[in-house]
Amino acid sequence: MWRLHISESDTEARWVEILAGETVIGRNSENNIVLADVSTSRHHAQLTLDAAQKQLTLRDLDSANGTYVNRQRISGQVELRPNDIIRIGQAVLYVAEETVGAAQKPQGKTTHRFTRELLLESLDEHAILLYEVARKLNTITDLPSAVQELTLLIKRTLGVDEFDLFLKSDWDPAPPPEMDTAALAAIRNQSAEVFPALMYVPVISGDEVLGLMRLAKTSPGACPFGRHDLQLAIAISHQTALTLQRMVLLTKLRQEERIHQLLHRFVPPAEADYLIKDYLRSGALPGLRQDKVTIIFSDMEGSTALAEQVGVLRFSEIINRYYHEATTIVFQHGGMVRYLGDGIMAIFEDRHPTYEHALAEERAVRAGREIIERIRAIDFGVGQRITIGVAINTGICMVGYIGSEERMEFNALGDPVNVAFRMQELARPYRLVVGPATMAAIVDKYATHRIGAVSLRGREKPVQVYEVLDSL
Repeated sequence: MWRLHISESDTEARWVEILAGETVIGRNSENNIVLADVSTSRHHAQLTLDAAQKQLTLRDLDSANGTYVNRQRISGQVELRPNDIIRIGQAVLYVAEETVGAAQKPQGKTTHRFTRELLLESLDEHAILLYEVARKLNTITDLPSAVQELTLLIKRTLGVDEFDLFLKSDWDPAPPPEMDTAALAAIRNQSAEVFPALMYVPVISGDEVLGLMRLAKTSPGACPFGRHDLQLAIAISHQTALTLQRMVLLTKLRQEERIHQLLHRFVPPAEADYLIKDYLRSGALPGLRQDKVTIIFSDMEGSTALAEQVGVLRFSEIINRYYHEATTIVFQHGGMVRYLGDGIMAIFEDRHPTYEHALAEERAVRAGREIIERIRAIDFGVGQRITIGVAINTGICMVGYIGSEERMEFNALGDPVNVAFRMQELARPYRLVVGPATMAAIVDKYATHRIGAVSLRGREKPVQVYEVLDSL
């Protein structure tokens, strides 16, 4: 019994039994075998089965685009043999012959190690269909959609009833219950494990198994998996590996872009580039660590009343201008910025690759002075000056990136931060006040005035506070 396995793009794969006599193939609906591909002629080719001689021949009917057998365009009539592959347009017809009773013979498992030769053979035999698979998968940019499209393609081209794609994360560190010993063998040995109605095909990139495809036929009377099915599955698994690699790269690029956008909002460009390189190497931003930092707090006095006076739109413009000016100055001196409603928090560290020659305290004081001068000089167009102050304190804090994968921010936590925040009350209007540790680092560089021991809200012990007047 001669049969054809027919695979077309966007059409369910099917088996067709070849009857004795003539079988016409073409696009016309009156043909014995109708192909939907537009490059197929109305009457494209003719099969002739001589039942007595058990001979099957194929003849091209002067088609416009030709008929190919095993990648060779035919002219006249050729005799077909089992496992021959006919291509008409983008349709692939696989020739199979079954002897009487062969379908009822029990068939066991076969194992096929993934070799370069097997892969090249599979890609070569199914180049046309693989092109269609690649065309569809290459337009998809997220993994769930890719798996969904792959499922449709597999079911359509191989005529299977069930398809599952297990990713490496599904069996590492422990395989799920639905993965049997044959599935694990396919992963371990990098081999296709083929049963009559079940097939496991690994998805391999180089020497790494990225995933595992499970294909199953459950319909009664379904033809068992054969060499043709194996080749097609291997060809699709290769394209799947390329798709998975592309998804990993896209995810990495999205993460990098997200981190890039985040860092350039809150840290100087040089520091952002340094951190991005570290992130690409380690896969994570630096977590919290203990370190000495210098903290700036600066906010606007009377912002609530100002917002009520000028309205929300005008107030947002004022805040944005304030943020922009303050951030530009902080970045110029190697600090990092957080926005806090009507003010900013800036964090300076000594361990900075670009500013190793200057202490964090000195850079913070210079930035604070420039912020005051810049904001004081701007006419915000509200009939009054925007009043700010700057408070600076230095101490040991927990500093680093905190948050979730979707939202990360650089922060400093600890008592020195709380002290700097409370000191803002002493900094307005247009004053720059510092704590004792900051004062110790700049004492020979600026003229200062000792305000004295000040009790701050939330603290039992007073803090020595100084005002920075001018550089020496």
